Amino acid sequence: MLNTGSAARALRAWPLVAAATAGLVLTACSSSSSSTPSSGSTPKGTASVAYAASLEFLNEKVFGPAFQSAKGYGYSGRAGESGALQAEISGNAISPNVFQAVGGDNIQPLIPKYTKWYVQYAGTQIAVAYNPNSKYASDFAAIASGKKPICDLFPIMEKKGFLLGRTDPNTDPQGRSFIYMIELAQNYCHLPSDTVTKILGSPLNSASSPQVFAETSLLAHLQAGQVDASSAYLSQARQLHLHYIVLPAAINLGDPSMADAYHKASITITGNVTKHGSPLAYVMTIVGKPTSAGAAFIAYVLSPAGRALYAKEGYNLLTPTITGDASAVPASIKAEISG
Repeated sequence: MLNTGSAARALRAWPLVAAATAGLVLTACSSSSSSTPSSGSTPKGTASVAYAASLEFLNEKVFGPAFQSAKGYGYSGRAGESGALQAEISGNAISPNVFQAVGGDNIQPLIPKYTKWYVQYAGTQIAVAYNPNSKYASDFAAIASGKKPICDLFPIMEKKGFLLGRTDPNTDPQGRSFIYMIELAQNYCHLPSDTVTKILGSPLNSASSPQVFAETSLLAHLQAGQVDASSAYLSQARQLHLHYIVLPAAINLGDPSMADAYHKASITITGNVTKHGSPLAYVMTIVGKPTSAGAAFIAYVLSPAGRALYAKEGYNLLTPTITGDASAVPASIKAEISG
């Protein structure tokens, strides 16, 4: 297996063609000027979006074309790990109109200099994707079908020579969430107390681990047969037609009602920062001064049409919520939130 620990922190620029959806409920609406072109005008400009790489298929293949067709704006962007994108925005290395991340903790560092709010709108869950040509494929298939118990999965991951792929927990929410899942599974399955370190190695947050790949390339390594199994969001696994194992709600970080249970899992990352497990949620915001194209992109994500696209591609449609200064939200976005 390739050692791409350093590449796990690298970002790749990708052409984006995307848009998303979710109907939202905003409880603190106050007036703000709309950045949407007036009725009858021709839309001008391009929505520049930095987005979590797990949205790549949706944004590239589904949402972008739909957004451009429906709204007439251009679309371009950058895929990467949520934490790494946030750092690039904070360091003025990139200046997107819109930022889509997994988890509000990747947008909060941008407040108030780069934005004053963000909206939660969709969710997913952690799954285990596997290579059908792996020597463990028959075991994985039996677990996926329910012929073998889910708890048989974790001893397989401990086997000598087993090749596991995951992303850097220091910069990527998926990398952290996979670790939370293993921690929760240790208790859920009543596994030995050293199960987590046997599967993931120590330290858990080592970006140089041979298990760690860039989020933008992890699933390509899986498909190429360079790992036996890898972390994945369930939405990704379905979109890419991977072989995968659906995990119980108790460990998959996909059930908002289990937030307290998920919080018991934790990891300390670079900078001596401790992060805790939480339900997986996609969030987005406008970065800097709102542009017509950027506001239109977010409004389309939250529109019935955008919401339908997200649902079709396997995302959970969460009751949307605004965090931060509601008065800073453009009127065109508020209109979709209040519905």
